[in-house]
Amino acid sequence: MRKSAIALLLAASLLVSGCGFFRKTPASSVPTMETNSVKGDSMTLTIELPKRNFTPGENINLRIIARNTSDKTITFKSPTSALYKVQIFHKPAMGWRWVNQYPQAAMKITKTWSLQPGQSIKYNQFIPVGRDWPMDEALKLVVELEGGPDLQCPMIIYATAE
Repeated sequence: MRKSAIALLLAASLLVSGCGFFRKTPASSVPTMETNSVKGDSMTLTIELPKRNFTPGENINLRIIARNTSDKTITFKSPTSALYKVQIFHKPAMGWRWVNQYPQAAMKITKTWSLQPGQSIKYNQFIPVGRDWPMDEALKLVVELEGGPDLQCPMIIYATAE
């Protein structure tokens, strides 16, 4: 009897003290992704980022998802070895000005690939936030697939000084 009373007291104290055995994960600790999608006639282009605010030296982990939403095969004929292009722009007083492009280099060979009906493909691109990027202002990140339907997927991001 005494052993079961001690075990009951121990279990109650663990629950009260927040030992973690029965603690639920707070909703704020579940990672969320910032997303944007653009739908064309035959495909959807989606980009995902873990957040929108970055500091110099940090890497942006960008995920690119292309999905064929048509009932026909889509063939891409990229003029380079890069199957997609990511560009960063900033907005001075007028218009948007180019900051950088990723991948920064690609071989000058034609690359042909295709997406079957309903098929999707995912790419990950790591973009280093440059110390020479405009700081503390909105930057536009634009993704497009090379050699395919003319579809651009933008997202506003921010680079803030350390």
